[in-house]
Amino acid sequence: MNPTIRKLLPVLGPGWVVMLADLDAPSVITAVQSGIEFKAHLIIFLVLLIIPLYLVQDTASRIGAVTGKTLGQVISQNFGHFWTVTAVSGTAIIDFAAYVGEFAGIALAGSLIGIPIVATVAFVIVVHTVVVFTGKYKKIELFLVALGFLLFLFVVLDFFVFPRNVNIADFTPIVTSNSFYFLLAANVGAVIMPWMLFYHQAADVDSGLKISGMKRESWGTLQGAIASEVLMVSIVVFSWRLSQDGLSNGNSVAYVAAALQHEIGPIGPVIFAIAMGVAGLLAMFVISMSMSYSLSDVFRLGGTFNKRVGKQKKFYAIYFLEIIPAAVLTLLFTDLVNLALDIMVLSAIALALPLLVVIRIGSDKEIMGGYRIGKPRTIFLYAFLVAVVGLGVFSILQLF
Repeated sequence: MNPTIRKLLPVLGPGWVVMLADLDAPSVITAVQSGIEFKAHLIIFLVLLIIPLYLVQDTASRIGAVTGKTLGQVISQNFGHFWTVTAVSGTAIIDFAAYVGEFAGIALAGSLIGIPIVATVAFVIVVHTVVVFTGKYKKIELFLVALGFLLFLFVVLDFFVFPRNVNIADFTPIVTSNSFYFLLAANVGAVIMPWMLFYHQAADVDSGLKISGMKRESWGTLQGAIASEVLMVSIVVFSWRLSQDGLSNGNSVAYVAAALQHEIGPIGPVIFAIAMGVAGLLAMFVISMSMSYSLSDVFRLGGTFNKRVGKQKKFYAIYFLEIIPAAVLTLLFTDLVNLALDIMVLSAIALALPLLVVIRIGSDKEIMGGYRIGKPRTIFLYAFLVAVVGLGVFSILQLF
């Protein structure tokens, strides 16, 4: 392995991967919609969300390093297996919905550059299958790290498509509109999703993270949190410009691609399509792995991506379980934008139980010993949990 890559991997590990996977296809659509409808009014919130994003994921990672167990295993051991089943069940529903959103997002990205949906779906299934057949988590992680760097193509678009006549008032973080609060909830849901917690901790265990490596992983998580929100902001920025040029219909990503072509020529839709396709593909890997880890805990399989398929067929069966139904449903969805936004808002609510458990375990002296999180972080995370769920419920009620 290249020495430079070997040095980077301890930092660009599970924390970096899960943070970039956080920018999935529905998140891209959420950011696009935010820029089109509300200019820069949501940017301040996106920047501030770096703080809870980092603290939540770092806490999950810390639990994995200290206990050497996945989140489901820790829950079963300390609170009973019933709570593992409960936490995973709610998360699994949102995960599958998000998975369908990723598949649909990838298919849509392919269609923007003329690739038939059937061909795109077939390609995804092949890649999705081949990569995990290595039977070595570190090889999968290396692929995901390399894939994640293509997301910075969104930043490239900002060099060509940026707002004109910018005013300080455009950044005001309050707009008295129900759709504003709905999009705020969607952005919060896009930042921290239930599957992220299960993946991060389990991936740390699979990668062999020990207490001695916590600082490196924490640093990688912080870098990933910043990178993730920088990418979200970059999408808002070029979408804001497109709205200035008359783009108002966010119900089809095809309109965004057409507007980009008008701005910078044929290369615009290509860059956007590649970045969006990568966003969906990266998230699809992480969601599938998260589902494998969490359902493995429910069925007490003790699964790991460090063993080949032949040695743990049930574990890998869970990984592939979602592919076929998600592929079929992809062909049926026509309104990806509203589907994506709804998934993001519901994710904010579904986050409640897994996050509550992470806070409870992370602050427990008997479980974490001297590595438990301090009171300031504990109080902040509880306050964030209440705010997230409250905002999600409030936004859904506004729809009725």
